[in-house]
Amino acid sequence: MYNILILEDDCIQLKTLSEIIKQSGDMYKVYEATNTTEALKIAQQKMIDLFYVDINLKNESGLKFALKIRNIERYRLKWIIFVTIYREYMLSAFKKIHCYDYIIKPYNKEDIQRITKLLLSDSTAQVAVTEIKEKFIIVPIKNIEVKIFVNEIIFVEVFIRTSIIHTVNGSFTIDYLSLKKLNSMINDKNILQSHRSYLVNIKYINKIEKTNNKTSYKIYFYNTEKTALLGNNYKKCIMDKFNNVVGGEVNE
Repeated sequence: MYNILILEDDCIQLKTLSEIIKQSGDMYKVYEATNTTEALKIAQQKMIDLFYVDINLKNESGLKFALKIRNIERYRLKWIIFVTIYREYMLSAFKKIHCYDYIIKPYNKEDIQRITKLLLSDSTAQVAVTEIKEKFIIVPIKNIEVKIFVNEIIFVEVFIRTSIIHTVNGSFTIDYLSLKKLNSMINDKNILQSHRSYLVNIKYINKIEKTNNKTSYKIYFYNTEKTALLGNNYKKCIMDKFNNVVGGEVNE
């Protein structure tokens, strides 16, 4: 399932575009927003794969919204399509935002469905993330050497002598590999220690909530229902990085 966010302040235009995308196939989940505040909240709570942004909002700037999106690490390379009635805005948009394309109103159903399917096809997505996925580690699992891409690691947990690496493609259990050793192997600026038993990937954090224990927090992620702990000694580092990179939700 692919998540698509539409930012459009004209409700009729919003519904029209939404219906066109939904008719493209059952694999698309469409989120609708009529203002930048609402759109940013959705983008922080969900993992959006494609943005359709009206560049000519009545009281706001679609261009400024797209700039905010680009400053969120996980959306640095995500597809953005601008919707406009003025072609002259688009040169600035391409230079500042690196958007993929633009659509002139009124909408052409075939163009929208073609672009949506093209950008969210597996082959196109692979081209977009090749640069990110190059870094990997190799770990021994039951006498087999397994390659794990660092960008796909959600979090790591260690219990006594067993480490579990949770990724977007499943979990991998490794015996006799310490958290310190794993952290050294991964060596990524977005994967940080959050607790004596956990490493977390900041880009996959959905929200952080305080637990009944006054000195610890629970970390929730995208792409998994599993959670990690945030210890008091690691709180400041994780919170600062989380707010700067993701701009996410913290519940005290």
